Amino acid sequence: MKDASPIFTKRFESYIWIRPEGRGTFLESSIIKDLVGSSAEDGIRNFIIDLEACPGMDSTFMGMLAGLGIGFRKNKKGEISIVGTTKKTRASLKELGLQYLMAIEPTDGPWLEKMDEARENLVLLDQKSEIDREAHVLECHEDLCTADESNLHRFRTVLDMMGSDMAPKTPPHQKGSD
Repeated sequence: MKDASPIFTKRFESYIWIRPEGRGTFLESSIIKDLVGSSAEDGIRNFIIDLEACPGMDSTFMGMLAGLGIGFRKNKKGEISIVGTTKKTRASLKELGLQYLMAIEPTDGPWLEKMDEARENLVLLDQKSEIDREAHVLECHEDLCTADESNLHRFRTVLDMMGSDMAPKTPPHQKGSD
């Protein structure tokens, strides 16, 4: 199995900068989830996810982002900002409804004028995660469906295969059935 792509991070004042380098997949998502969870327990409330070096993301990675956004919205104790997006990654995030859970390319923030400095001072994150991968993949897809109900049909096969209670019970629309 492939190893996770490198993830760089550093704490700056009141926020943590997180920069995955390479495609964002289920491998990187569990590592970032661990980092954000432990940092939030330590009182950090603001997280910058820098996608400048991340050319694409799978649904589990975006589901992890959705789950973090849902958690912060629910307990009102933090926020996620996504920066460095390409037209493609920004469109993917918005297509799944993540713009309602986090700031995508925000125009304000205490770190905005320090982006270059932040990117120059990052350190490689320990790539270990103790998260159960199968449960993590399921949770991330359920979070995408919580973020935007229209995602239920998009991810019905994954939800159904993994035994989710969220899986739609109606059969998918089939051509020629009208």
